[in-house]
Amino acid sequence: MNEPDLNTAAPKPERRILLDGAANFRDIGGYPALDHKRVKWRSLFRSGHLASLTDSDRRVLNNLGIRSICDFRSKQEIQSRPNRLPKNAYLHSLHFPIVSTAIEPTQAISMIMKGDTSWFTQDFMIKAYIEKIETFYYVWHRFFKLLAQRSSRPLLFHCTAGKDRTGVCAALILLCLGVSEEWVIHDHGLSNTYNAKGIQKMQATLRKIEVDPDKLRDYITAPKTAMQAVIEHIHKKYGSTKNYLIQKANVAPAWIETLQAELID
Repeated sequence: MNEPDLNTAAPKPERRILLDGAANFRDIGGYPALDHKRVKWRSLFRSGHLASLTDSDRRVLNNLGIRSICDFRSKQEIQSRPNRLPKNAYLHSLHFPIVSTAIEPTQAISMIMKGDTSWFTQDFMIKAYIEKIETFYYVWHRFFKLLAQRSSRPLLFHCTAGKDRTGVCAALILLCLGVSEEWVIHDHGLSNTYNAKGIQKMQATLRKIEVDPDKLRDYITAPKTAMQAVIEHIHKKYGSTKNYLIQKANVAPAWIETLQAELID
């Protein structure tokens, strides 16, 4: 897959929305989509956890008019870092857990801090990304049903770092709207840019406990190979993202038509 021409993306408004307590918060609008149009700005947002939001950050979320927040984290992750959300009458927070059957995220971090990386194999992330498609299809059914409701938007979806579960969700949305695979992979890779400080901090922590950060590179970053693998898997097994959503996730064709009509300018 070739890298997209950055000049073909709408330059305004800014994609990244700077918050003090959420490094990987951004808009997924502006990408070239169906019929030579673009994904609508300020309708769909992705992020990492929202447990460290400041009062100023919460005002930003209110000003964006966000109506729905979908949290893909496990119960353990939420208990460890409960979101600090704005309080207003129209904002709804929903829990759509996506938890790896191999190892729960908080357990994985606990094992890493003890120096145990034996569970992390070379193809761990590729399997984990494909599992999000094959095992958690019912989550995407619920998510796309919600997304198709105009009253649920603007909508924000997130996990802990905003890169893996959130990345797969963003890919399904963008591909459904006719965004190219190259742009989807580009959007996925932005997590490595926006999470750079956190990645560096984690790498330093791993060195202190004598764990080679390179062994866990794909776990603490947004691996391009995993996103490529999940896109290829969808193509090989279902033919297209639309077919996957309809056949596997039982997403109504009318919902997809609504999204394409209302989320593309």
